[in-house]
Formats: sequence, C-alpha cells, structure tokens
Amino acid sequence: MGERVVSAQVDALRRRRREGRQLAPLRVAVTAIVVAVALTSTPSVGLAGRHLALSACVLLFVVEMLGWPLLRVDVLLVRASELLVMGGAGVAIAAIQPNGLNVLPASAVVFTAGVALTPMLAAVVGAIVTAAVVVTLAVAGTGGAGVGAEALLCAVLGLTGALLRRYRIGQDRTELLLAELEEARDDQARAAAAQERARIARELHDVLAHSLSGLSIQLETARKLAKATDAAVELSTAIDGAAGLAKRGVLEARKAVGTLRQDDRLGPDRLPELVEQYGRDFNLAVSLSVDGPPRPVSPELGLTLYRVTGEALTNVARHAAGSTTLVRLSYAPGQVRLEVTNEGGQPSEVAAHSGGWGLAGVRERLKRLGGELSAGPTELGWSVVASVPA
Repeated sequence: MGERVVSAQVDALRRRRREGRQLAPLRVAVTAIVVAVALTSTPSVGLAGRHLALSACVLLFVVEMLGWPLLRVDVLLVRASELLVMGGAGVAIAAIQPNGLNVLPASAVVFTAGVALTPMLAAVVGAIVTAAVVVTLAVAGTGGAGVGAEALLCAVLGLTGALLRRYRIGQDRTELLLAELEEARDDQARAAAAQERARIARELHDVLAHSLSGLSIQLETARKLAKATDAAVELSTAIDGAAGLAKRGVLEARKAVGTLRQDDRLGPDRLPELVEQYGRDFNLAVSLSVDGPPRPVSPELGLTLYRVTGEALTNVARHAAGSTTLVRLSYAPGQVRLEVTNEGGQPSEVAAHSGGWGLAGVRERLKRLGGELSAGPTELGWSVVASVPA
C-alpha cells in the first residue's frame, strides 16, 4: 500500500470524525428540547409510577444521544442494536407523554441510523422505530393526519441521513481511487525509468564499451610494433598513455553500465552489504546501526542514502585510514537521517566537493528531495550528515 493510499484513508477517517463533531451541536439541541418538553408537559418526570418510567426513558435517551455510540465497537449490528434501544426509549416517551413533542426522539434515532448504518440496516431500524411510534400515536388517539405527518417526518429524516452517509462514502472512494491512480502512475513512471536505464546500459555496452575495447586492443598492438621497430621513446610513451586511457575508459564504461542496471535496487536495505564491502576491501573498522523501525522509502531517496554512504566511506578510506567509522541510519517521524562519522586515523582534510560522484552530486539529489547535507570536521574526526523528509 503506497503513501498516497494511506494518506487518503487517514483523510477519510478525519472527515468522519469531523462530521461527528459537526453533528454534535444538533444532538445537544435535540436533547435539550426533549428534556425541556418532558419537564413542562404532563405527566411530568418524577420518582413514582408513570413519572418514574418517564424519567428513566428520558435519562436513557439523553445518555444515548449525547454519548453516541456508547458501545465503542465498530460492528454495525452492535450499533444497530444500540439505536433500537435508543428508539425504544423515544417510543416509550411518546407513549407516556402523548401531549409532548412525541415524535422528535424517534425521528432523531431514524436520522442517526441513516447516517451511521448501511442502507439495509438503516432501513430496518428506521422502519421498526417509525412503525412503533406510529402505532403508539394511533393508540393514543392522534388523528390520521398527525400520524401521517409524523411518519413522513421520520422517513424524510432517515432519507436525509442516508444521503449524507452516501455522499461521505462517495467522497472517500473518489479520493482513494485518485490516490491509487497516482500510485499506479508512479509505478508506471518508475518502470519506464528502469526500462530507459536498461536501454542506455545496452547502448553503452554495445557501442562505447565495445569501441573502447577494440581501441585498447589496437593500441596494445601498436605498442608492440613500436617496441619491435625501436620507435622513438616519445611515440612509445604516447602509445602507452593512450592505452592506459583506453583501459580506464573500458572500466568506467562497465561501471556505468552496472550502475544503470542496479540503481532501481539500491536502497537502505543494501547498506549492511555496502558497509561490509568497504570494511573488507579497504580494511576499515566500520559498523552500521539503525534507530527506529525501518519503513519503505521512495526509490530515489533509497538510492540517494546509498550513494551518501558510499561517498562518505570512500572519503574515509582515502583521507582517514585506520579510523573507527560509524554509519547510523535513523527513522524519525516524518524524516530519515543518515550520519557517517569517523574518529582517529590521519587528520581529515576532506573537501565538500570531490571528484567522481562527490558530495556535491549527493547534495543536489537531497535538495531535490527537500533534504539537506552537511559535512565537516568534528573534535575527533569527520562527520557527514544527510536528513530528508520521508
């Protein structure tokens, strides 16, 4: 799962919570109205008989409405059961106090069901609560027009809640699909880049490396002929120099081909292998430590971290032989930090800009990624630190 998809899911969760906070004032208003009507209508709340029953139903409805959902279980059947309990309290209020605002508690429950449940469960809960309140009002002697109006109110509020839920889900799905599309485009771009690198590597191998190899062979032949014919020293020296350049060119071309074919696989997971290689080949006392739980990074960032480590260790091998070196990779919230420090050895005079790949090239890559690179002396040696958002 890519970072964009995870971000879209987090945004959907935040919207759901924000929607709950936006509906909180409405729940408070409904609760206040129900309590005010219950206190001013007859029979009123009390501690005996119907008064006690009314008090218990009002208290249950208030607690459920203000604390919804009380059962913090993200299971639809559990929430549907809780809404049925709340709806039962609202129907009981209408039965005990028919002269009050009897349909408001039940209609509020129907609206909540539409917002919180699937269409099927919302329809079941809404139908049960609406039917119960309609029967209660009919038994209490409410006229047909009044009963019909109350039923219509419940239906409209339930439909409104369902539409709000459908809109929210549609928005979540749209943003998730867009995130997945962007991830797919990134994957396609990376695949295209890998194919292009492979094509360039083939061209280098087929054209440049072969040409240089042929040139090297011809120069070797020319050198032997010059030696056999007792050619001038200047000519032999020039041929030897050209042959050396051709050999180095072949090596550099092969190295470039290998780099092009491996760039998409180099990353933080290859650092132990890189550290071991430098310790073995250059006799360096180097170790690697990782702070924080490792997490996936982009291919470009992974390659840059790998290159920073290689360049720093190369500088240590050149300018601080015999030193003790530590490579520390830290995964912090929102950031990845790489630090290569060495202590002891010969006094370090490493410059920020060196030949080859160089710290300058690494710094440019980090800058494109929004990161930064610092390199300089410490009390005991030298330090190279790269930090980049991730």
